[in-house]
Amino acid sequence: MKKADYDTVSIHPRFYCKDCGWPIIDVCCNDSFQNFKDAAKWDWWYYCSNKSCKNHDGEGVFQEEPNWCDYEEDKI
Repeated sequence: MKKADYDTVSIHPRFYCKDCGWPIIDVCCNDSFQNFKDAAKWDWWYYCSNKSCKNHDGEGVFQEEPNWCDYEEDKI
């Protein structure tokens, strides 16, 4: 199995960063991502795609979106 077959990373289809407006990346906290920070405790990890944004390191997510995430009304 190739790495790309089990790593789950994508640009979230409706969320963006409230601070800079860039798209949010969501990562399934499984397989190789378990070793990143405290990702093993979470289902998903969201982070801002803008490397210069304060939210680029992101945070773990279960059910609630982080307070620095916003969404586009017309995409829900």
